[in-house]
Amino acid sequence: MKQKKLLSLLLAAALVFSLAAPAAAEETTSEAAPYTVPDDMSGEIVILHTNDVHGAIAGYAKVAALKAAMEKAGAYVLLMDAGDFIQGDPTVSISEGASAVELMNLAGYDVAAPGNHEFDYGYANLAALADEAEFPIVAANVLYGDTVAFGANTVFTTEDGVKIGVFGLDTPETATKAHPAKIEGVTFLAGEALFAAAQEQVDALEAEGCDYIVCLGHLGIDDESAGNRSVDLLAEVSGIDVFIDGHSHSTMEDIAAVAEGNQVGDTVIASTGTKLANIGMVVLDETGITAQSIPAESVSLTDEAVAARAAEIQAQVDEEYGAVFAGTEVLLNGEREPGNRTEETNLGDLITDALVWGAEREGEAVDAAVTNGGGIRASIAAGDITKKDVNTVLPFGNTLSIVKVTGAELLEALEASTYCTPTAIGGFPQVSGIVFTVDAGVAYNQGEQYPGSTYYAPASIGRVSIESVGGRDFSLTETYTIATNDFMASGGDTYYAFKAATVNYDLGVSMDEVLMDYITDELGGTVTEARYGQTGGRITVTNAPAETPEEPEAADWADVDADAWYAEAVHYVIENGIMGSTSTEAKVFTPNGTVTRATVFQTLYNMEGQPDPAEMSAEDGAALVSADGDLTWSAFRDISGKWYADAANWAAGIGLAAIPEDGSFNGERAITRAELATVVARYAEYQNMDVTAGGMAMQEMADYDAIPDWALSGMSICFYNGILSGKPGNLLDPNGTAVRTELAVILMNYAKLEPSGTVETDAYTATTVSIPNGDRQVPAVVTIPKGEGPFPAVVMNHGHGGSKDENVGFGGVAAALAEAGIASIRMDFPGCGDSTAPFTENTLSNMKSDSNASLAYLLENYDIDEEKLGILGYSMGGRLALEIVSEEGNPYKAVVLLSAAANPGEESIAGILPEGTSIEDAIASAEEKGSFDYTTRYGQNLSLSAQWFEDMLVDPLANIKNYTGPMLVLHGDKDDVVTDATNKLIVAAYPAAEEIVVPDADHGYGFYSDQPAVTAAVEGSISAFFSRNLLGKTSMEDYLATTEYEWFATGKTDYMIQGKMVSQDTEVYNELEDAHYTAQPNGADVILKGTVGEEWVTKLEKVIQTYTKADGSELTAEDFTADTYIELKTKPTTGNFACFVPAELQVEVQTSWGDVLQANRAGVPHGEGDYLVCAVGEDGQPDLTDVWVVNGAVFPSTYDMTNAETEPSAAA
Repeated sequence: MKQKKLLSLLLAAALVFSLAAPAAAEETTSEAAPYTVPDDMSGEIVILHTNDVHGAIAGYAKVAALKAAMEKAGAYVLLMDAGDFIQGDPTVSISEGASAVELMNLAGYDVAAPGNHEFDYGYANLAALADEAEFPIVAANVLYGDTVAFGANTVFTTEDGVKIGVFGLDTPETATKAHPAKIEGVTFLAGEALFAAAQEQVDALEAEGCDYIVCLGHLGIDDESAGNRSVDLLAEVSGIDVFIDGHSHSTMEDIAAVAEGNQVGDTVIASTGTKLANIGMVVLDETGITAQSIPAESVSLTDEAVAARAAEIQAQVDEEYGAVFAGTEVLLNGEREPGNRTEETNLGDLITDALVWGAEREGEAVDAAVTNGGGIRASIAAGDITKKDVNTVLPFGNTLSIVKVTGAELLEALEASTYCTPTAIGGFPQVSGIVFTVDAGVAYNQGEQYPGSTYYAPASIGRVSIESVGGRDFSLTETYTIATNDFMASGGDTYYAFKAATVNYDLGVSMDEVLMDYITDELGGTVTEARYGQTGGRITVTNAPAETPEEPEAADWADVDADAWYAEAVHYVIENGIMGSTSTEAKVFTPNGTVTRATVFQTLYNMEGQPDPAEMSAEDGAALVSADGDLTWSAFRDISGKWYADAANWAAGIGLAAIPEDGSFNGERAITRAELATVVARYAEYQNMDVTAGGMAMQEMADYDAIPDWALSGMSICFYNGILSGKPGNLLDPNGTAVRTELAVILMNYAKLEPSGTVETDAYTATTVSIPNGDRQVPAVVTIPKGEGPFPAVVMNHGHGGSKDENVGFGGVAAALAEAGIASIRMDFPGCGDSTAPFTENTLSNMKSDSNASLAYLLENYDIDEEKLGILGYSMGGRLALEIVSEEGNPYKAVVLLSAAANPGEESIAGILPEGTSIEDAIASAEEKGSFDYTTRYGQNLSLSAQWFEDMLVDPLANIKNYTGPMLVLHGDKDDVVTDATNKLIVAAYPAAEEIVVPDADHGYGFYSDQPAVTAAVEGSISAFFSRNLLGKTSMEDYLATTEYEWFATGKTDYMIQGKMVSQDTEVYNELEDAHYTAQPNGADVILKGTVGEEWVTKLEKVIQTYTKADGSELTAEDFTADTYIELKTKPTTGNFACFVPAELQVEVQTSWGDVLQANRAGVPHGEGDYLVCAVGEDGQPDLTDVWVVNGAVFPSTYDMTNAETEPSAAA
């Protein structure tokens, strides 16, 4: 009985088919993340697959190595190919495929299906290769005579008895794409017969007890193959679990564009592109069927034996074909589309010119030449041309043929061969001596099917018009002699009219030899830019869609009713590049299409502007995974190479997507409305949107009780804020699968939300406010630490033309201050940031007024300690800060000057004005015109008033003697705006100033660039300075370096600690750390209260190893029972040192365990002061690797000074 698994397709592509990302069409140059084989793949059935390798033989070594590595990891591995492996490069075409089969044998292929190119060298050749192959070749729709030409299917059985049945199919187009004379007697079942053959194979394999059925189908998804494509077949055939596709060189992304979710029904479709750019991987296990595409460049494994043989074959070809015989000044375009299958190319011109020349060399008088674009297989780069280059372009061994057709027959051939233009078609005619036009806006009038072909004759001519042939006006009745290739002359592709010609013969001259001779003999060995730098104007395609068409109005989309309830939302998501068409063939939205997790996170990622996840770090919530010594940012184990990988990593990095224990993202799982609402609500929280938490109305919905508990909050936020609405019948349908129209409406409604004016973190609350100051409103941000006030505060003043945020700089400083317990306010000066005032009002006098108004607002509205105020000024804001603290009676107790513009006024003005502009001219302009307008070095267009110049001429250091408090002068060693000389002026005027030079810092301090170390140094220096001078807080290192108190030996060698084992979750508050700890009821956690006056949670194992009981005996787990206490004694030490900290100072200590303690923490009684305590080191001196704190109020007699060897004393 067939053991069907739940399908859970995990896509691998570059961009989601259902999302329109603006940069989707751009090529990327980023390297693929290294692929690593999991250590344990036990129980997994893995299908590695390739298709359309076309002679890229170097890749077989990686394929072989992957197979071996996965088998070593415990997987059952099958290696398969879906056709076109013996043609496409001299390394395989010279041997007519023998070298390809040899390498596939070495690589360990288990089964393959033929492609159309397996018949390029004839049926007999392929039959011989099948005998040499150590794997079966299967093709159920390829008949020789009345029987299957090769095997129809094969069955593989794992050690666990799981059966995998595999059958093959080849494109019916082989009948016209292969040389007719080389496939006589071979039939390729097409259409209904093809579908019937496939269903017959499925039924037979099911009858044989196969658990999984795989089809190797060289069918493709191209429009020209319509009726015989993989997606066509799967719409008619049931029971196939996995369809491995080929022929159209499609990637997983390409398939996703025509098969949503890379599935048709229950069948997963997989394909790898071409030339072994990717290696396909399908995993069959208990969780379902997953398919992904592994970029070959990401695989570092190599099978040495396969690599060595491939290198030998390559060397032989290089030796024979590598000699340079000519050159080209231009790139010769051999691309498929846009290229030789869609339009005229310079390489098509060159080849057909060569055919005309070659025919005339053979004594044939020809009017024109035609060759099929599908026969041109590669480009030739500007530079040298080798025989290998030509053989790669023309690999089929075709010969020069002559046909004579009437004008009507030629017109029919061109109409048929361009029936789907501008969609690519292999029969597209590249020509010489013919000038014609294709009107792509006219529908092809399909007539009868050509005999033995998949193509149809035109019932009438409407798309093609011929202007001339052979330089003469075109005539329907005139007979023309056409040079072509033997493939077309035999009716290949759409050229049945050539096959039916009354005169049709072959010259027996190889096309590639003709091309090489033409270049050397006729062109003198050089393809010049003058002759082939541009196309010759032979083919014109009109009314073709633009290469990058504008998205039509949503109402213009075929399946979107302009009056539908969702039409406005669809229009919104399309217009904003958030979602797009689910088809490459038409603008189709698929309103009722299923929404997956990947789709949701990708749409939000698009809305966010697609930030680079590589800019995030482990601190952002994602995982850094090491591969070959490099760090690769990947939050989930199942997203490597997927089109939504960046979106998933971004979502994990900001906490939008949780990372489960198994590390899976499950991008292709359908998402419910409740799940969707939860994700959107989280996104609103991340963006700090102003949303209402909820109310009672949602409880009136008929299915309110069906909402899962975990989704109540998200559903509530989305419902009450108009993001998500109910459905007919007063339903929420929380557990129903979300569809695309619902997602579109949710995203449109979400866009109407407004950001909240408040941001909350664990450490602080930041609120955006508007402060009235005369005729101006001053935009500002107030940042208040969590906890009880009153708080010290700092007023932050930004630079010339900057803003209250200084990009990320001032926000980071405000956060650092808040984490230290200091409030702050930062404002936008006139004409800056969110200020609506003109920049002409941006004068030092107005800036001073706004700064003072901001301080007054802060003191009036928040719990601020008026005796502990500091001021920070950056650049021009530093000049302002100097003027403010120089005023008598100013309230500031500490000042930080960050690159303060303190130089004399004229010098400072000259540094701002554009080069070549005198101060006199600028002032004159400001007085005459009302402003002096200029562009800053940062690209800002600013207008300076006459008052600005007047204010700037005041010396900011003239009255600095009026300030007597602490000052920090902070500047960068690479600052060329405010130089070291300027900072030295400040220090000279105020010798008591503390000076810090930040290494590698320019004037931006990393605020506007990526210099995290510089930014952290600035934030840390500012926070530490204000902590010392407003809070009396300092680090232990700074305290020990400056205190008058010394370490003294305590004479103590052990301490008593009381421990409590808990039987349920118990939370304790550690007063010295201001932190809460929870002990878990797992039999391993202990809450300890020690003589140091703090409580913490520690592991029982650690307690047992570290401590003894009061009687000196060792602890055991049995000593602890629920809700009981035990006295613990530290193991004896050689002694301890202590250092006194007066109660008016706060000193932070970080223990060797990473805990942060504070001596004399605010809000806790400390008596005269606390003590820093450490052990005696091996050298008899204090061991500062682990310092802790003893509370002087809770344990005043912990250190009996009368017994101390050294009394606390003041240092000299």
